[in-house]
This record gives sequence, C-alpha cells and structure tokens, in this order.
Amino acid sequence: MNRIAPKTPSFAARTAALLFVFTVGVALATSGSAWAKKAKSVPAAISTVSISACSATALTGTNTIYLVTQNLTEATASATCITLGGTGNTLALQGFDITGPGTVADLGTPMCAFAGSTGDGIHIETSANEDVIEGGGGEVSGFAVGVLDQGNNTAGDDVLTLGNGVGLKMNGGSEATELWTNLDSSENSMQGIFVASCGDECGAADFFTGNNCADGVLVTGSAGPRLNVFLSVDNGGAGVHIGCTSGCGTNSSVKVGDAPEGETGGTSPAVTGNAGDGIFLDASEASTGDRVFLINTSGNHTTSGYDLHDASSTCGANHWVTNTFNPPTGTARAGTVSSPACIPNTTF
Repeated sequence: MNRIAPKTPSFAARTAALLFVFTVGVALATSGSAWAKKAKSVPAAISTVSISACSATALTGTNTIYLVTQNLTEATASATCITLGGTGNTLALQGFDITGPGTVADLGTPMCAFAGSTGDGIHIETSANEDVIEGGGGEVSGFAVGVLDQGNNTAGDDVLTLGNGVGLKMNGGSEATELWTNLDSSENSMQGIFVASCGDECGAADFFTGNNCADGVLVTGSAGPRLNVFLSVDNGGAGVHIGCTSGCGTNSSVKVGDAPEGETGGTSPAVTGNAGDGIFLDASEASTGDRVFLINTSGNHTTSGYDLHDASSTCGANHWVTNTFNPPTGTARAGTVSSPACIPNTTF
C-alpha cells in the first residue's frame, strides 16, 4: 500500500500563520485591561484622636477614630459640641455624656417649652460619608437638637437623646441613607425622633420614644423611611406620626412595623399612653403607599384621636395588616369611618 505523504504548507501559508501569531501576541502584550490585574486601592492608615472638650472645629479626617475620653459640657447657647464630617470615620462616646445649656420646662405635658440652646449636641455634616457614631450608652442632653444627622450613609448606635428640643433629627437630603439603632429618645420638648426630608430609606430600629412633649416619632418629606422594633409611649402627640395636613413635603412608601409587645412582654401594647393617636397616617399620605404592620397598640388618644388612624377615606393607597388595637376599648378610624375594613384587628 502506498502511503500518502503529508502535504507541506506553502511558503505563503506559513508566512500568514506566523503573521497571525505575531499579531495576537502583540495585542495580548499591550492589552492591560484584558490581562493585567487591577491595582487595589490602599485604604488610608487608621489614626486615633482623643476628644476631651467641645469644639467649634469640625472633625473632618479620613478613616479616623475619634474617642471621647470624658463627659463633655457646652456652656455657649449658640454652640454645637461636636461636628463630624469626613469619610469613613467613627465617633465613639464610650458611654460619656454630652451636656448643653438648654432645659425643658413643664416636662411630661403636651405644652412643653425648651430654652437655653440653639446648637446641636452632635452634628453630622452634609459632607460626612460612611461615618459611624457609637454611643456606648452615652447621653446627649440640653441642646436644641440632640443629634442632627445630615450625612450620607451614617450609622448610629446606642445613643440616648434626652431633654433636648428634638432628640434625633435625620435630615440628610434626597440621596442620604441614615440608620440609627438601639436608642432612647425621650423627655424632649418636641419630637423624640424627627425624620425630615431624608431620602433613600433613612430609618430607626430597636428604639424607645417616651414622654416627649410632641410626637414620639414624626416623618415628613422622606423617601422609603423605615421604623421597626420599637416602643412609643406616653408622648404628648402621636406615638408615630407620618406626614401632615399639608406643606411638609411628600413621603413615599413609609414602613412602620414589628412592634408586637410592650415593656412587660406578652400581650402588652408597644404603642400606648400617647395623648394623640397611636399610629397616625396624616392627610398627606393618601397616595404614598405606606405600610403599617405587626403593631400592638391600645390605650392611646388620652386627649383625642385613635389607636390606629388613617386620615384618608378607605386608607387611600396605604396597607394596614396584622395589627391589633384591642377593641372594643381600642379604636381605629379611616377618614370619617370608625373600625374601617381597611384597618382590620388581628388578635396576636
């Protein structure tokens, strides 16, 4: 049998193949984006700064831990004790208190007055980004606003705001995300917590608001705020007040929920003893799609109102699900209708 000898490529074919290999090699060698590893950014070195006094100078470092080392007192009525800016910083109160010159008069009544300070205990500036405030149980008192958070992506934890004008105010603008947890905001002359024109799911969780002279919590002009795991008791206004009659901006998709039991556990209410409504969705909320869920409330409206109250007829676009208001002593209302079908009572 005659074997067929393999064909030898022509000179032209060999030349074309070599040119192809050379071209591909050059392309790969010069294509850094395809083959070279991305250079990793190196974070700034951590620095630690001790804070032993109030100051008008803002803390604007990067990747800095600011440690409060003793109780701080601000005597000037117009001054703010601590101003925090910068990026990636942590302010640790370490359980120390910040005290201002202000006082609350007629504490515990709906008509309280605050005087003596126009400043803030802690002010997180609009320039702040990714900052953390860890209170360690530290108390902020005696300021027009205990904590004013206007930062972006702020996280706050375990701070007590007691005896201020407003306890905690979240006011970070349309792109801000602010989350505060494990806090007590009580005995303030106005709201315990005020979420005002704060965008992108600002919120509070695991909190207590009590004995504030106005609402325990007020939310206006904010996008997607969240309030969950809380107690709101014995406030001079509503336990939780969402929106207003008019002129306060537009909320959207506010979520209020997961407050199934009170201080004594069991079936005790988590929202109780408030002079106004327990939970109130005001007239501005007719088309905002708010959700109220898993709330145990009764014993509110000690002055006027209802345990669960939606100002809109048939609750507008809002959802009320799996809440208990313990009728017949507990009450619910939508528009002018008492015990409406859109706010059903659920026995826990």
